[in-house]
Amino acid sequence: MTSEALQYDAALGGPIKLPDEIDSARFNEERVTELKSFLLTIANTEKQTKLMHQSLPLHMRRRAMSYNPKRLPRKFRNAHISQYCKSGLPERKKRPSRKYRRKARNLLQEYNRRKRSNMWLETHIWHAKRFHMIPKWGYKIPYTPTSKGYRACYRATAKHCLLQDMSYYGCVEIQGPEEVLKNELKKICSEKIGLTIAAKAYTSGKRSGSVWIYKKDQYPKQCLGKVKFIWKSESTTDGRRVLWLFAHPAFYKKLIEELIVLFDLRNAHRDDSMDVDEALDVSKVTKNAGTIRIPKYVNSKRSVEVKELKDTLNYFRLTGPLSHAVLSKALKPFNSTKGEKSNHWFSNWIKTAKNIKSTEQQTVFWELTKDLTTPEETNQSPSGCDRGKSRFARRKKKRTKALPDAIAANRDLPETTTDLARSPIWAESIRDSVTTNMLSTHQLNALRTQGLVPGEPCAFEDTIQPVPILLVQNSGSQDPAFKQLGYGAGWELIAPSGYGLPIWQTLIMWGAKPAGLKETEMQALESGIDTLRVPDTVLGQTESDAEHENKWNKYFAKPNNRRVNYKKLAIASPFRCPWVQLVSEWGGTEGAEFHVLRDQEILSKIHHALNRKFNLKSAQMPTSSLIPVYLTMKTRGNPGDNALICLPFRSDFRENKQKKQHNDFSPVFTEPLRKDPQQKERILLRKQHLRLLKRLRSRRIRQKKTRQRTNPGTLIRIAKPQNEKLIRDQLVRIRELWLPAKPESIRNQCSRECFGYITQCNFSLSEAKVAALGYVTAKGLEKLYKTCIKGTFKVLVRGTKSRCYRFATIKVRTD
Repeated sequence: MTSEALQYDAALGGPIKLPDEIDSARFNEERVTELKSFLLTIANTEKQTKLMHQSLPLHMRRRAMSYNPKRLPRKFRNAHISQYCKSGLPERKKRPSRKYRRKARNLLQEYNRRKRSNMWLETHIWHAKRFHMIPKWGYKIPYTPTSKGYRACYRATAKHCLLQDMSYYGCVEIQGPEEVLKNELKKICSEKIGLTIAAKAYTSGKRSGSVWIYKKDQYPKQCLGKVKFIWKSESTTDGRRVLWLFAHPAFYKKLIEELIVLFDLRNAHRDDSMDVDEALDVSKVTKNAGTIRIPKYVNSKRSVEVKELKDTLNYFRLTGPLSHAVLSKALKPFNSTKGEKSNHWFSNWIKTAKNIKSTEQQTVFWELTKDLTTPEETNQSPSGCDRGKSRFARRKKKRTKALPDAIAANRDLPETTTDLARSPIWAESIRDSVTTNMLSTHQLNALRTQGLVPGEPCAFEDTIQPVPILLVQNSGSQDPAFKQLGYGAGWELIAPSGYGLPIWQTLIMWGAKPAGLKETEMQALESGIDTLRVPDTVLGQTESDAEHENKWNKYFAKPNNRRVNYKKLAIASPFRCPWVQLVSEWGGTEGAEFHVLRDQEILSKIHHALNRKFNLKSAQMPTSSLIPVYLTMKTRGNPGDNALICLPFRSDFRENKQKKQHNDFSPVFTEPLRKDPQQKERILLRKQHLRLLKRLRSRRIRQKKTRQRTNPGTLIRIAKPQNEKLIRDQLVRIRELWLPAKPESIRNQCSRECFGYITQCNFSLSEAKVAALGYVTAKGLEKLYKTCIKGTFKVLVRGTKSRCYRFATIKVRTD
């Protein structure tokens, strides 16, 4: 034992000398035998106790691997197949003919056929595997995930990052002299609502904004909808300015028609419409051939040009405090020094001094802001800032949650300048070049397989073309008294066509939560901003008509004994909010157009009046206007959409006070059950109709027998009934007795006066109560002001399928 050399122990200490360098050739020669024995051991299957698919890590194992070798990683498939060949391959079953018959031979051709009725987004196939898809506004739009995730989507907006594909929004590009654009665009918006498109805060190009668009000189009526706009920070070579408008597809065509009338435009792709002296016909001007991808309208006298960039840009919305962290991890600035030597579009774009300066400033700004935790921390400049970037999307293979890096101390951000908003994406030639020379994901993966270290950046990534994008910041809620400060903040990413799916998958892999149209409605309710159901807009009216038709057909598809009798519940219009009749009964002109009040000065006065700081009589609200309100239920109950907003009596307040003292949560008032005056008439009409159909059938049978007597031996059938019109008229009369198209009264349909309706109602996760968005009449709000003498203003709310009235607090929405 004493003669053996002791092993060196770090705890015991002792001197040891190690050489400073080694001979690599000698080192490798000594270990060749070790490597050979190691490889031989791996290749020898006799000593292995596990099969190849059993030796994989747990997270990579699949039960079907033993049957389908393609479920294994590619480098293990050959060994797996050789192992199973020795034990005998499983018997090949009969080919499932139905499965192969259902799959088209040419998938691309089949997809193009299915796109004809409804346009597909670039992320359609990704969404179709994971979302419920619905046809909407000429597109196939993801509605909601197939997996349960309503609360998870709210948590993403409040604490993480929610991602939505808004590429169905259409873009309109307007070019022309700045003064001409300002003077004309002022006619379709109003300064009373807020800052317009022509405001100095927006024309510099450092900020984006949103504005309500009306028909020419028709404010406050005939509202088209809300658009988002961005000015290009620099002028074109001929001194013209460029403006982008993003509009909802429901009123996109009407916006184009309004711009054609506004600037007196003609179709640039047709010579027959270029006659300036000819009277303007919008339907002829907007008629384009199917081969034209970007329709163009011009006015050569005023140097104005309008292009439809619909379906040529990808538009993604990231909402939540971690949206900035997701972007900083998923995207990286392109190295301009290496791009100068390349052969793609960036080498030509970087040659000018302005572009070099803007690229450097954007890179410096991004390096300073990429570690910030939330989008609000970049908000030293005003809200809505836009940044132009040339970036390369890092396509990750493994899903990772992006978290902001720790910051040592608060840093001062540079001032926002026009150079930060410069982006190559404004140039049509660059957008087309980027799309044409795009590398597919398969080509990128083939190049990455040549890398030595899997998962690490490769050298070729610095030589491929960058992707020009535009980042637009959303500031979220700015009123802490109304909603949580900063809720809804995030970024909007605009990218050229072709890069929708790669960018989408990259953002998903960095932890963004995908969402659909249902989550957009949820976000609207949580933020208190109505986006889809504004009554006086084109979108709100089309959605209301579609919802009314759907519910109407479902209601009359049921048998009589399964229908809710709304006349007994004192509900005049259960499937639609009859705004025109409601406004006219509250003092407006009969049949006249109503409008939603958006005048910020009047809305501010109403807000102060409901806080007992102003007299509501001095607000001078228009009688034909609807005031947007936000309701919060005081107790239990979810009235649902199209619920009634009613005026309470003084006795209702006393009743509610007594119930509070006894912890009684029952309804404040219950509507007495009414009698249906048309019930007997419907029963009598139905009996008469059945009797008539029976008499007509008997007549046809008699006619058949008479013809058989005159023509013996001939086969004669009963004549087909010619009573389609009779049945259709009967159906119309019966439906009118169930639910009349124009009710007798909306204001006095029940025991409490109705002065408004709820357009959207659900449980609010931010309020921990049932909340609702609605609209009330001006005269009804004045009467409520007189009724509620002290305390917070409360209204009575009743659902369309209930007789129970419950209290809800009311606030005015000023956004």
